[in-house]
This record gives sequence, C-alpha cells and structure tokens, in this order.
Amino acid sequence: MRKLPVWVVATAKYAFDGGQAKTRAAPEFLISLRLCYTDVVSISAFSEFSMFNYSDPSGSDHLSRFRALSEWRGLLEAAYRDAAKQPDSAFTWIDALLDVDEANREEATIPWKAFPIRVGGTASQIDANRALQEEYVEWSVFRDATGAVDRITFTTEFREYFGILAGVSPTGIKTAIESINPGAIPTNAELYGRSNLTGTSSRQREILFLNHLRDNPWNNGQKGILALTTPVNSIPALFGLAAFCGIEKAGLPASEVCANVGGACVPGRQSDPQICTACQQQVRAARSFSLIDPIGIFIQRLSGNWTVGGNQIDINDQSAADPRWIVSRNGRRGTLRVGGGDELRLDGDPVESGSQVADKLFVAATVAIAADADLPEWARTGKENLQRPDARIN
Repeated sequence: MRKLPVWVVATAKYAFDGGQAKTRAAPEFLISLRLCYTDVVSISAFSEFSMFNYSDPSGSDHLSRFRALSEWRGLLEAAYRDAAKQPDSAFTWIDALLDVDEANREEATIPWKAFPIRVGGTASQIDANRALQEEYVEWSVFRDATGAVDRITFTTEFREYFGILAGVSPTGIKTAIESINPGAIPTNAELYGRSNLTGTSSRQREILFLNHLRDNPWNNGQKGILALTTPVNSIPALFGLAAFCGIEKAGLPASEVCANVGGACVPGRQSDPQICTACQQQVRAARSFSLIDPIGIFIQRLSGNWTVGGNQIDINDQSAADPRWIVSRNGRRGTLRVGGGDELRLDGDPVESGSQVADKLFVAATVAIAADADLPEWARTGKENLQRPDARIN
C-alpha cells in the first residue's frame, strides 16, 4: 500500500450513515500542500509556481480582478501534480493532453443524479442537512411567508474557490456574493465570523472564512447558498477519486473497482462509482485522462415532466420568455423558481422539496482522453518518475 505524506490528516473524506456523519480512513491520496485540506484547514498554501493558466471556473473575472488567480492556479497545479504522480495511474497532466492533436483526443462527460441515494432520510431531513447532500451538489430551499417553496438553488462550486478569493480580497468575496445575490450587502462578521480584519494576512482570512462557512448566512440557507461544504464534496476528494480509479485493477470488473481503491471511492454514492468506472475503463484501454479546465462539476439538465398552469414546458430552455430554471456561474449554479405565477408541477406533483428536484437533476464531470502512446513519455502511465518540463501555457 502507498503511504501518505506525514503531514496528511486522516480526515480528508467522510462517510455518512443513517444521517450521522463519521470520519473514516482517508484515501491514500491527498494534495501535498504545506497544509492538508480538512473541514477547518485551508488548502491554498502552496510553494510551487503554477505554470499552466487554469481558468476561473465561475466564468467571471473575479479571480483576476481581485488578484487571486495566481493562488487558484497554484492550488490546482498542486492537485494535478499529485494526481498525475500517482504510480501507474492513467490520470495525467491536462497540458500534456492538450498538446495531443485534436483529432487524437476526445472529451467524455460522466453524468449522475444529484440525489444522495446512500444516506437515507426523508426529503425534509435531506433538505435541512447539507452533510447528507454528498453528490458534489448541495442545495437550499427558500420558502415564502406561508411556508410554500418559493425557489430552490443548487450549487456545485467548490469552497476552495471562495476561500482563496476571501483570503486574498475581502472586497472580492463580497463582490462575488453580490453578483450571485443582487442587492446583497454581506458583512465581515457574516463572512469571517469577525468584523475587524485589520492586520490579518491572506492566509488568516482564508482560514477564518472556511472555518465560518457553515455559519455564514450567505451559504447556510439563511440568506443564500454559496459553495459545497460537505467534506466529501471537495477538490481533494475529486482528484483522489480520479487518480486512484485510474490505476488498473486486473481481475476485477471495472464496475467493482470503486470498492477496492483504499477508500478513495464510496460505492454507495451516485457520483463515485460512475467516475471510477469511467476512469478504470480508460486505463484498461491504454488511454490516459485528466479533468478538464475549468475544473469542476457542472449542471447538465433537469429530467422529468414539467408543467406550468397545466401546460407542459421545456424546463431546460434557458431562452424561454419566462424561464423557471436558470443555470448560471458557468454551469455551476442552478435556481428553480417555484413560486410566483402559475403553479409549477413536476411529474404531476407540486414541487415541495429540494430532494424531489435533486432526484431529477443530472450533473456531470468532464475528462479529456487520449491514447497513452500519443502523450509525451513523461506524461504516460507508469512513467510518473520522469520530470515534467515547463507546462504548456494555454
């Protein structure tokens, strides 16, 4: 078994049983930063300069405008590095794949449903407890004065993104929240747990922000929802899953590899087995893969039969005159407008919970793929000991 670096904390991923969170052994992978990411520790500490121009996943200019883009790129450089350096894994550097002729590379989309089938619980229990929303999607239900559902907002945005922005620029994180929630006036106390930030470093502000995220009203549902907060819905979890499922497990069907990668994959989830099987299929076909840039999980579509006032609608039509479903933030955020106007129904039933909608919501990850033989030698499976040259600047 491969050993973790000594600084890795063994609480990187969590399991949830019967609605109760419990720590479990971490997968034998974690981004080798100065400080390991946990529920209360930032992962933006890094020591190597990012050489690939990873982009802002939100589709906004917030990272560049508020001078946080280099921090973001450094975090992702470390994530890709550690995944690509896993011995015998078909996961490789994204820039190596981008250097392969377009005719010889492809992209594959891996979809799954947002509803957490593994955790159990009623719709109201799952709606109320973000710890149970473990499919790289979390949501908040906003109700009107009568208690009826007014809107439901889903997010797939990583907390690491907002943590970096909040650390580098308090003005930047407030601007991002204001762009997501027009009219919002977030305060330092709401975002960081304290009003006075005088004398704090970027690193200290980032930790304050991440530690306070569950009590942040712009994230915990009081005023809005901002980012994924459940520990298993994180950048280290996603990269560890892809890297370890990219190591060939001869003698096992690809669909059974998830349960045999040292805890990096949770068999009962909707997301992990789908991603793991897709990664295992690549290594068995002598292909290498990487998570595409911009990194993240995107909202793919809502399924089901949707009606407004008894008339059937295409819920995914963003160009409709009065759309009920709006996807924003480069596909990382979706809001379903339930209240106001004629009644919205799903499969003939009133919309009464976020879980009801999550069971119809598909999200996805995308990987770039190429034959291992088409990659430069240093990027091929089994050649992880070779030195990577300066990264391709996209």
